[in-house]
Amino acid sequence: MPLASLPSLPSLLSLGAMPLGPMPLASLPSLPSLPSLGAMPLASLLSLGIMLPKTAIIATLVFLLLCTAAFMYWHPGVFPMHGFTGPEDYVPSPAHVRLTGDSWRYISGGKAVMEGEPLDSVQHSYSGYCLVYGLARSCIVLFQVAVAVLALLAITSLAGQAWREMKGNEQWEWLPCLLTGGLFALNPEYAAWHCAIMTESLYISVVCINAWLAHWALGGPRRQRMFLVFTIVFITAFLRPTGWIQLPAVVCYWIYASILTPRRKLGFMLLTAVLFFLFAVCFASRGISNQGPTMKLYTGEVVWQEDLWRVNMPAPKDITRTGIADGLLYGLRHPLASAWLVAKRLFVMFLRIRPSYSRLHNLALLAYHLPIALLGLAALVLLRRHPAVSVITAMVAAHALVVALTFNDNDGRFTLYFTPLLATAAVLLICAGCSKIVALRTTQESSRPAPHPP
Repeated sequence: MPLASLPSLPSLLSLGAMPLGPMPLASLPSLPSLPSLGAMPLASLLSLGIMLPKTAIIATLVFLLLCTAAFMYWHPGVFPMHGFTGPEDYVPSPAHVRLTGDSWRYISGGKAVMEGEPLDSVQHSYSGYCLVYGLARSCIVLFQVAVAVLALLAITSLAGQAWREMKGNEQWEWLPCLLTGGLFALNPEYAAWHCAIMTESLYISVVCINAWLAHWALGGPRRQRMFLVFTIVFITAFLRPTGWIQLPAVVCYWIYASILTPRRKLGFMLLTAVLFFLFAVCFASRGISNQGPTMKLYTGEVVWQEDLWRVNMPAPKDITRTGIADGLLYGLRHPLASAWLVAKRLFVMFLRIRPSYSRLHNLALLAYHLPIALLGLAALVLLRRHPAVSVITAMVAAHALVVALTFNDNDGRFTLYFTPLLATAAVLLICAGCSKIVALRTTQESSRPAPHPP
């Protein structure tokens, strides 16, 4: 689909389905009797999806997301969170909100913001979420669920746009939208974070929304839209230190989707990377240093405070020098060891399992994340010509780069930042494969000679 023909920004209520609205009843095909469904060919069964108005699909997905979030809110024993470091007599609000190791950072930070007091050096890197919590303290769960609904609408819309770019029409578009939205709405890990005082829920949602916005910016008056989207991405980057990587990801996507020659595209993307690196060194070094990436490079840390996958790294010349430039120079001096550490971090990131989890928990994570990782990465390569897939590639690559240069968290939440987008790519690849199989079977059936009458 030409970029110029992308739909204009819809209202928030219609974000996830373009165009929305039920089909006229007169135009709906007749529904076959139930006994005949089992004998119908695959193509006929899939075509039943056009009978479902897109509004009904989206409304169902939103309802499922709300039900999943409500279940996790009222059942804190499912995916429990521990390690709260705040006062023992602290009474959480709302009552069933989940608290974990970093929650007090945001609770105290939100209080400081509302009282006009300065944030400490660590809270400053999460100033956006501290402000959000300060403003929405009593309804933080509702706010995070509301933003998650917007993220659901964004990724279903992105899946539909990608499908139209791939196929040139809306046939079967409901299927990738339904599967993508279902994987997001029914995921209990996302729902658990919706119910926690942590940045994860908002950040997962924001990555999905910003990916949709970056793609939307190419479909109309580009200068105005790009300025608006860049401003939104810039503001949401204050949620957590990881957020800043979205800026070069979005800019590089716009460059890749432009009409420039491949050589110019590469040059401008390299320039963007260099400028962002200089920005990080000059303006964001405090937030980066708080994560200790250089020290974790020296110690070969793959997962936060986990020794199982740790890599034995060469000793640095001066272990007290832990600046960003020091880490870069160390990597240049020891390229093989550093490359092995990066590869191991990425492998563990996609593998998702942790030694502290039970065997059943790890098996469940493997069953969900490993197929998504393999199919999603394959889709990013095979479907790379389509702009709606390219923006997913930019976001996934950017967040994978952050993990490669820093560490994996011991609960695996850093992987969740891009999992909805990677799942979208995996769904598109599966649906494209099903479409080709059905088309091939239809062609074979139509080419068979008609049976001769007796």
